[in-house]
Amino acid sequence: MTAVYRYEVPVDDTWHSITMHGKMSTNPILHVASRSPDTVEFWAEYRNWAGFEETRWFRVYGTGHQLPDWPMQHSGTAFAADGQLVWHLYEAIPDLLGHLPT
Repeated sequence: MTAVYRYEVPVDDTWHSITMHGKMSTNPILHVASRSPDTVEFWAEYRNWAGFEETRWFRVYGTGHQLPDWPMQHSGTAFAADGQLVWHLYEAIPDLLGHLPT
């Protein structure tokens, strides 16, 4: 069975670990949006495998904000506050040793 789940990432200049349940499909993040100026939401598609969990790291950056040198993947962009703010959701990519940004 496949299902779509909703997750939230605060806009607060820190990385957030998100525990996602199920086995990732080939295109896990379906949509990114923001219904408030301090939170970005995203919807991900997962195949339900009992007992399988995956932790991934996400952070929100504003347009014009400095991005770190850490390897990241852009996951989507969302407009908030009637389009006056634009948020960009990034996912951290672990290094070869499995380390993540702090």
